[in-house]
Amino acid sequence: MAALIGRRDGPSMCLDTMSRLEAGGTTETTPDVAAAMLQQVIETSLSGVCIVDHEGCIAFANGSLLAMWGYDLSEIVGIPVTRLWLSPGEGRDCIDHALSSGVWTGTVAARRKDASSFYAKISLSTVRDPGTADVWLFLSCIEAGAKRGTEDAPGHRRSLERAVAAMPARFVDPAAIDAAIDDSLKELGGACGACRVYLALFNDRRTHLGTTHEWCRPGLVPLRGEFCTLFKDDPPRWATRVLKGETVIVNDVSGDGLPDRAEREFLERHNATAALMIPLRLNGSVVGFVGYDMDVDGVSFAGEDVKLLSAAVYIIAGALDRKQAEYVFRESEGLYQVVLDAITDTVTVVDTELTVLLANDAFIAWCEDLGLETNVVGRDLFTVVPFLPSATRQLYERVIRTGRPQTSERPLTSGGRTMILREMRIPIFENGKVARVVTVGRDVTAQREVEDLKSKAYAQIERNMEQFALLADHIRNPLQAIMGRAELLDDTETKEKIRQQVQRINGIIDQLDERWGESRKLSMFWRRYS
Repeated sequence: MAALIGRRDGPSMCLDTMSRLEAGGTTETTPDVAAAMLQQVIETSLSGVCIVDHEGCIAFANGSLLAMWGYDLSEIVGIPVTRLWLSPGEGRDCIDHALSSGVWTGTVAARRKDASSFYAKISLSTVRDPGTADVWLFLSCIEAGAKRGTEDAPGHRRSLERAVAAMPARFVDPAAIDAAIDDSLKELGGACGACRVYLALFNDRRTHLGTTHEWCRPGLVPLRGEFCTLFKDDPPRWATRVLKGETVIVNDVSGDGLPDRAEREFLERHNATAALMIPLRLNGSVVGFVGYDMDVDGVSFAGEDVKLLSAAVYIIAGALDRKQAEYVFRESEGLYQVVLDAITDTVTVVDTELTVLLANDAFIAWCEDLGLETNVVGRDLFTVVPFLPSATRQLYERVIRTGRPQTSERPLTSGGRTMILREMRIPIFENGKVARVVTVGRDVTAQREVEDLKSKAYAQIERNMEQFALLADHIRNPLQAIMGRAELLDDTETKEKIRQQVQRINGIIDQLDERWGESRKLSMFWRRYS
């Protein structure tokens, strides 16, 4: 599906607004899927659809309207909508009538980009944005001369319209997209009289083209799975035009009336007399095309048929785009799960209602070790871990309310077992509000027990060192008394022996004091760095 391009607030805002009005909701309660569904309906509508902002300028136009007026989306976004009328004054009158009464319907003379005129049946209605009170216009139209109703269309065109209209329902289930494409190609081929309808995709370097889906009339050789080599320096003219986003019709002569060898070889390989190639875009780039082959001489593709077949390609592109987006999401989700499972800490993701959205292997193993339920996704966190205190709920509510992370450490008791759990809660924002909370937890019970043992050991060492210091003082005091008593002796030889022994004991005590100081420094180092 072609990417929506808007001005100012853009068409996505218009689509969101209209989806809210259709659902009778508000900006806070309408799910995003409503806007996405409405966008798809508008993109695949066979009627031209245009959204006009409150300044009267075009904010969005779907493929049918662009084909009807002959514009590209980038050329029409931002221009006054009255440019679509042959007479801008008449367009202004129609818009004023719609703004005053809420709706206007009628047939008007319209002007294409190439200045040619035609008649279009237009319906205008107003939509008011509940958020800003701005009035937007919703314009729907069909070409009055060529499409007054299916009763005036040729039989094959009515069949083709029914085939295109039946396509969106097939692409509801992304898992069945391949079967849906095959069924759609078969119905489109039968309705438009083609002998072969196929989906072909270019490789990334645009050097090869491969057919991935195909329907062909019985008796023709299938081309599904076939690869065609395109020389990058000199690709065929038709491939160059398709890559530029042009719808190409290939027959026995090129656009300038001269034979083209590459185009003749293409038709011969397909056993066709004419071929229609409609570019298929994903994310704004041409990645391939849907081809329709004819094998009846003198029969080609009418302009109205090309428009219907182009609408079919839009539907297929939209389905492929959704499939690709889902694949990328699943791949990223799987990668996140692998990363989370490699983390030894427990990790959970909950929404604002505290419903578990994701849990890693460490959390599942923790629950299993505690005898708790291991099927946790989609269940309330407090049902999964029933022994969590009410203070934990308050911490989650504070994170959701303030948008600031919170760290907690508290003892928990389960089945007679007490543990200490340290958790950090981190908010995840969407559209400026907290939508989810990631919790990283760790059981630090063993760590706390080791820390308690170390604290007790350090305290005992400190007490022992204090007692040792007192003991040294207690030894010095009697030594001083002995030395004083020895000084009173008349025996000089005995006095000298006593003095020497006292000095020896004092020297030993000084060495012990020195070692005590070193032990004191070592104890402080242990406390700081252990």
